[in-house]
Amino acid sequence: MEEFIERALGSGGHLSKLVQGYIPRAPQVLIATKVGMALEEGKHLLAEAGTGTGKSLGYLIPAAQWAVANKKTVVVCTHTIPLMTQIVNVELPRVQQILKMENLNLKYQLVKGKAHYVCYKKLEGLWQEVLRSNSMETKLIQRIFAKVTKERIADRSAFGFDIDDSLWNRISASSCPAIKKPENCMIEDLKVKMQKAHIIVTNHAYFFSDLIMRKKTGNGSLPAYDAVIFDEAHELEDVCCNIFEKEVNLNRFESLFDYFFKREAIGDLDKSIQLELTQLRQSFSRKLEEIYEGVGKGMKRDAFKLMTDKVDVSDVCSILAQFIERVKSLKVRGVSEILDRLFESNDDLDFIGNNEKKSWAYWATVHGRGDISLHAAPLFPKTVLANGLFDKVPVILASATMSTDGKFTFFAGRCGVQEYDSLMVGSPFDYEKKTMIICPDDAPDPDSPEFMQYTVEKLQETLMYSGGRMLVLFTSFDSMNQVARRFEQHCIERGYSLLVQYPGCDREKIIQQLKTNSRTIVLGCTSFWTGVDVAGDALTTLVIVKFPFPQPNEPLIQAQIALLEKANRNSFQFFMFPKMMIKLKQGFGRLNRSVKCQGAVIILDPRMRTKRYGKAVLRSLPKCRYSEKLEDIIHILPV
Repeated sequence: MEEFIERALGSGGHLSKLVQGYIPRAPQVLIATKVGMALEEGKHLLAEAGTGTGKSLGYLIPAAQWAVANKKTVVVCTHTIPLMTQIVNVELPRVQQILKMENLNLKYQLVKGKAHYVCYKKLEGLWQEVLRSNSMETKLIQRIFAKVTKERIADRSAFGFDIDDSLWNRISASSCPAIKKPENCMIEDLKVKMQKAHIIVTNHAYFFSDLIMRKKTGNGSLPAYDAVIFDEAHELEDVCCNIFEKEVNLNRFESLFDYFFKREAIGDLDKSIQLELTQLRQSFSRKLEEIYEGVGKGMKRDAFKLMTDKVDVSDVCSILAQFIERVKSLKVRGVSEILDRLFESNDDLDFIGNNEKKSWAYWATVHGRGDISLHAAPLFPKTVLANGLFDKVPVILASATMSTDGKFTFFAGRCGVQEYDSLMVGSPFDYEKKTMIICPDDAPDPDSPEFMQYTVEKLQETLMYSGGRMLVLFTSFDSMNQVARRFEQHCIERGYSLLVQYPGCDREKIIQQLKTNSRTIVLGCTSFWTGVDVAGDALTTLVIVKFPFPQPNEPLIQAQIALLEKANRNSFQFFMFPKMMIKLKQGFGRLNRSVKCQGAVIILDPRMRTKRYGKAVLRSLPKCRYSEKLEDIIHILPV
């Protein structure tokens, strides 16, 4: 492997023939070497590599060679679409060319969830339905049909034109009406391509959804794999716990029952059987409603409450099991998918009601009047990953931000990686010359009423120096929107474009405006802390309003804190602070995306100066110039 990596990445090697002006990067060669060794020896590897090290190519080259040479399958998981797109459209074609120079033929395949693909059966049916119409929608359907039949395009993002959600939902492969899969089924075609691929690229959410299926049935949508690589691994914990979360409510069951009873095959059953099934449904719904009312009485006006006691759901689960078995005995065609979903929901209800696993959190939430949901989720990934993933195949975890104070202990412990090799490679960027951290010395307490207006005034002052080209990161939508309302008029009067994130917004569109219009200020929350990639002088000022501590009003966070306190461990030291640091480093990394980047990171949170842990925060960030005076920004901003 080391000899191959030298031939691929060394001076005058394969990559130098593909990339004009290529100069070998020692950090990238080190990443490739360590990944190659981990795969060959069947070991786990935690690799932290700063921005600009060429991390993705560093792990793809050895992974591809190992997979092709040994007839193995490697799954590569990313969190963001931009990185996934870069890997599939830029990095892997390059790796494929490198392997060709070694007389090896690499095959790779991108995989997304079913909802991203078109269902040929649905599309064909819709096409026949609107054939004689001349509406705009009919023309669009005709265009889609031509692309699918002539070019075999199946992925929504590959059509090259927008398809409205309302239309896409009618033709997507999220559910299939066919009893027997047709020969031209896009999903079946994708499965064949996956079986032949050495490298499968997908996202964290799809992988964990597949892992759930694999744990339950022994098989998943993905073919059997021999190694897994998680890029953007800092996101692994949140995605994993969210995907493994179980949730049940009355509306979910009612929707499934409605869907079931509307099927044509049910209407064809004998009336007495239909009545029998309806009575079972009514009995189930009545008893479940009684359970939910009992849970809701203890909640008063609370949006959620942690559940520490069992909820007796044995009778209601028994009735639904009886319903499912009765339908199966009738051998009704075309309802197996609904029965599977009912069975899964029943299984989830039983799991939540039993409240047995100490490594899981259980809680109830209220949405609107009487709309109660019961939830359960793993407190940390190791609960579901230690057995089923880390004990099965070698796993590479790669990110620019996994360590806390120079160690992987916190991250590895929560993920369930017990034995692993590690690698920490710094960024090649010259932070000391090109980046300044400014923590103004006049900030009030971040929880005080004055802090909101202080934030607005500091943004106005910062704008005077930066002239735009600014990203402001918040920890809550509420505070971000309040600041936006107070800041908006100031921007309008001075000819600046203020863009504010909102749920469901097109993040890439906002980032594109930041890249192309220098008089732009972006206020972002949640997803804007990661994945925003604006190189050069398009972004010169990053403002972090508050330290991104986990929100203690979330059920999982409360459960984490309660668990640590029960074990007499300091929840701040062992949970809140390490989690905050991983996210803070991600936010910090939005400023420096290439060697051409230069600017300031302004941290308005005064705890950087006033709390003892402030020094640990500064120590964990790249070594930069530091100031407590905002006006010193003039010494770092590019001319």
